[in-house]
Amino acid sequence: REGVVPTEYGCLMIERGREIIEWSKGLQREISLMQGLGIGQLLVAAGPYPHMISVGPALSRLMTRCPNVQLRLEQLSPRATIAKVLEGTVDLGIADVRDWLDDARLQIEPLPPHVGVWICRAGHPLTGKKKLALEDVLQYPLVTCAMPRQFADLFGEHTKAGQLDHDSGQFFPAITIDSLMLGPGIVATSDAIMLTPPCIAADELRRGKLVILDLRLPWQKTNYGFIFKRDRSLSPVTKEYMTCVREEEAQAMEVGTRLLDEFMSR
Repeated sequence: REGVVPTEYGCLMIERGREIIEWSKGLQREISLMQGLGIGQLLVAAGPYPHMISVGPALSRLMTRCPNVQLRLEQLSPRATIAKVLEGTVDLGIADVRDWLDDARLQIEPLPPHVGVWICRAGHPLTGKKKLALEDVLQYPLVTCAMPRQFADLFGEHTKAGQLDHDSGQFFPAITIDSLMLGPGIVATSDAIMLTPPCIAADELRRGKLVILDLRLPWQKTNYGFIFKRDRSLSPVTKEYMTCVREEEAQAMEVGTRLLDEFMSR
């Protein structure tokens, strides 16, 4: 009735027991790796940009090649993705890597950067204006997912665009969304502006609902890549999935290049 307190021997059993459980999980995983592409499961966590550009579509490619594999994909913030990787609860993370390049616990393989563009609705007050400055677009609400702290330094005190959250260390745009799929629709029906690779808004750009603003800055690009624990082996299924992601990335780059050539020349 007063509760239970483990003895000195009990504390030792609890400590060693956790180690045994983790070792057992690792052993089961290593055995499953030996089974190859035919069976098994793949657990992936991804940030918003890779999730929309390549991570989701790559699952379809993988299913045609490995139809018996069980798949689970989570869209998370980059920080949450890293936490899952370090916990060992996912096989692979794909997220913004700029804050984690020096972490000795992680193995990182950057993926090609996608050029970002500022998009707004047709008829927006900034449409057609040449040689815009960053301050011009920051006078309007920004629509995108939560961004790394560096963007707070870039955007300064333009509170209309968004604000730094000191607790999380992230910059939260005025309209913060978890799914980038929602962004083009919000921008098309408001004065908000979105910073995004053009492939994410390809349909709306081609239909003329959205336009690309005349502002190109060197840091306007994605910075994500593959992330996994340095001491953890990659399964054949994980390696095959990474190949599928690279194929989707290459295709998205081609689409983005065509859109930039088409719309920036107007």
